[in-house]
Amino acid sequence: MYLFERDSIVVSTAAELLAAHQPLADSMGSCATCGATAPCLTAINARQIAEATTAGWQPADH
Repeated sequence: MYLFERDSIVVSTAAELLAAHQPLADSMGSCATCGATAPCLTAINARQIAEATTAGWQPADH
């Protein structure tokens, strides 16, 4: 069962957050946006929304 429609504001916001909250390439696993250990809670929650979305939306891997 899916909780979110692919074109909802929740899904588009999750996609934006996931794109921003990626690990720094030159760090020891810190998030580029918030500095928390990657994956940060924001990225984890955004990925959970992606998994609960219709039509199998998949975020771009960075």
